[in-house]
Amino acid sequence: MAFWGIEVKPGKPITHKYDDLKGRLHISMATLALGTATDKSVLQCNVGNKSPVYLCALYPVSAESVQLNLEFEEADDVIFSVLGPRSVFLTGYFLRGGEHDLYPLSF
Repeated sequence: MAFWGIEVKPGKPITHKYDDLKGRLHISMATLALGTATDKSVLQCNVGNKSPVYLCALYPVSAESVQLNLEFEEADDVIFSVLGPRSVFLTGYFLRGGEHDLYPLSF
């Protein structure tokens, strides 16, 4: 396993490209960035030319982070973007080959 983390800023999408050497991307947490804005921020992703899918909505004070259990092994690019005023930090790790079977997730 190899740690992975990014900041997705509003209006600045991040593109993830699958890499055989790194393996599948597993995203385990989304956290709202610090700031003064009080509106929600929504994290979404697009795979290839498909319609966007909302992954989570984060609210200042009441829901600033959420656990996720998402794996991406797409041939097409995966584009993460934020709708709202604050950045969202994503953390997770890469899984190569059969690592998922060797190291089951436990929270």
